[in-house]
Amino acid sequence: MRLDVKVRICDDEPVLGPGLVMLLEYIEKMGSMKEACTTMGMSYSKGWKIVNRAEALLKEELIIRFHGGVKGGKCGVTKTGISLIERFNKMQSEMEENGKKAFEKYFPEYCE
Repeated sequence: MRLDVKVRICDDEPVLGPGLVMLLEYIEKMGSMKEACTTMGMSYSKGWKIVNRAEALLKEELIIRFHGGVKGGKCGVTKTGISLIERFNKMQSEMEENGKKAFEKYFPEYCE
């Protein structure tokens, strides 16, 4: 057995979590909301809903929108978005490590 730690930063509802971070990572990598959503198995409209809600709650832009043309628009991640990705991933790793230590302390009989 193992401990599975999932981190979400919330207000009244989740603001920042693994889903948004993964979406931002794919947008940065692919330069496209549509491709990022397709890769994640998520609808395009849901991807925009997640990003728009997070931007409204954080009062920060997370992605840069380059509007359409014949081939459609592109997206990039802002410096704020990149910073959130990096800090969230570091915090997630630290919490997983601390959680693993606590699990080993309190449930040693279930450790691998």
